[in-house]
Parts: sequence; C-alpha cells; structure tokens
Amino acid sequence: FISLFINDSKDVLNQDKSEMGGLEVEKHVKYILALEKKDDIESVLMEHLKMSGAYWGLATLDLLGKLGTVDRDEVVSWVLQCQHESGGFAGNVGHDPHLFYTLSAVQILALLGKLDVLDYENVSDCILKLIIF
Repeated sequence: FISLFINDSKDVLNQDKSEMGGLEVEKHVKYILALEKKDDIESVLMEHLKMSGAYWGLATLDLLGKLGTVDRDEVVSWVLQCQHESGGFAGNVGHDPHLFYTLSAVQILALLGKLDVLDYENVSDCILKLIIF
C-alpha cells in the first residue's frame, strides 16, 4: 500500500506543470483579502479565531509574494488592540487572552517585521503563566 502511494506521488511530482495548470495567485490573494470583509453569520461565529486566521492568511500571502497587499500598520494596530494588560493576546478585540492567539500575534508581528512593538517581558511572563496554570 505504501509503495503504491509513493509511486503515485512520484508520478504527480514528475507530471508536466502545463498539464497540472498554474496556480491562480491573484485569485488566491483576492479570496484571502475578501475574508477580512465578511459580515456573514459564519464570520460572527468564528470571530474569536480571527488572530489565528489572520496569521494563516498573512503567511499564505507571504508565500505567494503578496504580503505587500495588506496595510501593515493597520494589521499591527489591530494585533495590539487584541493584547491584554497581562501581556497575552486574544483571538480578537474584546476576547480573553490565550496561549495560541499569543503565539499567532507574535508570529504576525514577526512576519511583518514589527517585533519591536512587543514588550517582551510582559508577553513572556504571560506565556509562562498560561503554561503553568
């Protein structure tokens, strides 16, 4: 079974790129950017996950070489609005801080080259508290 999978994978990797079609980069970028503007019920129900979703979207844009399509200052401002006095970050404005969203916030700031806005001591203290308790 495994050898069949490996052989099939090799066939796909060796396939002529023209047969597979090209990656529609601009369509992907348009879709990712449109996710920010959604006001439907699914977006409302998932708003507490926004920090992680923002990281995934920004990382994808970076991989596509299109990170410049977002307003970095606007993103940094929103990320900082999600930070609590404890140093941790929430999934969105008005939510509670969580270790996963703190990781995503730090990753976003690193991706944007804006780690200088972090109070490292406050963030690291919060992370330690979230891990221990």
